[in-house]
Amino acid sequence: MSRKVLDTSAVRDHLGEILDEAHYQGNEFVIQRRGKPLAVIIPYSRYEQMEKRREAAFRVFHEIWEANKDADPNEVAEVVEQEVEKMRAERRRQRARR
Repeated sequence: MSRKVLDTSAVRDHLGEILDEAHYQGNEFVIQRRGKPLAVIIPYSRYEQMEKRREAAFRVFHEIWEANKDADPNEVAEVVEQEVEKMRAERRRQRARR
């Protein structure tokens, strides 16, 4: 698998080859115009993985939202802040051990 950067004219001229490389070899392509990224071509299997992760994340988000819909927003923010700080402290401890 590799990542290649192509301009729009190369994509226009070689789209079939690019799609084959993405599908059969797992290559990724960043498509740009005048040096600015516009889009990406990735293998469909990778897209499916990303979509499953996104759906799972939104499911969890929705569950959390539902579980806290009647909670005071300030209390929720405070609990989140405390939990984030705990995670940061744990990461700092882990880094210190290395």
